[in-house]
Amino acid sequence: MHELIPIEFAHLDAAPTMTANTLGTQETEAEPITGQAVSVNMLKGGVGKSILALNIADRLAVRGHDVLFMDLDPNGHITESLGYEDVFSNPTHDLTNIVIHEYGEYDEYIYPSDWEWDFVPASVKLSTLESELSDTSITLLKKNFIQPLLDSGEYDFIIMDGGGEWSHIAKAAYGAAARTIIPIPPGDMNRSGFKRTYERVISEMPEELDFKILAIVPNMITEYIKHDKADRRLLESLNRSATFSKYLPSFARIPPEEWDAIDAGEMEVPKPGLRKNSNLENALEEENMPFGRYLEMQESMSENDKLTLEHVDELARIIERGGVTNE
Repeated sequence: MHELIPIEFAHLDAAPTMTANTLGTQETEAEPITGQAVSVNMLKGGVGKSILALNIADRLAVRGHDVLFMDLDPNGHITESLGYEDVFSNPTHDLTNIVIHEYGEYDEYIYPSDWEWDFVPASVKLSTLESELSDTSITLLKKNFIQPLLDSGEYDFIIMDGGGEWSHIAKAAYGAAARTIIPIPPGDMNRSGFKRTYERVISEMPEELDFKILAIVPNMITEYIKHDKADRRLLESLNRSATFSKYLPSFARIPPEEWDAIDAGEMEVPKPGLRKNSNLENALEEENMPFGRYLEMQESMSENDKLTLEHVDELARIIERGGVTNE
């Protein structure tokens, strides 16, 4: 088992290598590491994981990859927003058949989208899959669905909306992917959700899965970080953490020494993290499409829209190279 590393979010000495002045620095492009599955999740609702997973999948497709996006969230929010309401309510769309009972064909569950990637919608029958999974069967989703599709070479990447709250499905998605991106919005409840995710799932993954955190994403940031509010506390604690600072994307990194300079008014205050963006939600809720495709239809783009798209593109690149740093 992986060693359990305490989640203290304390002011530790370790500092990330990138400074606030180099946020958004161009990264060296390397040959993509394809054949990966990634679960975008944290064991708490309302953290923005569904929209983030959708848009990461879309940006990987824009970058020329063959992508399968899976909605494993039983509430089916993404599925219905993308126009697959009939599939969601169809009791024959039941992953239990192939994941647990090993019958049926993969293409029975896979639908084309309008954006060059394929989609496995959620359905009401995810409750059946949940009831038939157990703590000892977390590898079945990988064995009977994810890995055969990757081994076939049909998809470069499989991106999963990993299920949200604690469930056997969420744990199975983590196990099937063995790779995760974790969004964390500000607030004590969200930080507690991250702690639960790490202690109850990530640190308990069998070593043979070679489980890896690809990125931790401070998400839905709204406040001015010069002030001592929840956004500042989240960003500073992650950046000062000896354990977790190495998983921060460049757009979320500020080394410890720069926090003092910010407070002293000695440097321009950066805007790290993935900022809350109403258009990110409007693209899905009103236009039923990924954020980048929505922006293509607009006559102009705000600075926040531009930064949001750049940050999601960076997360796509992080997946391509297998982590924030590919060591």
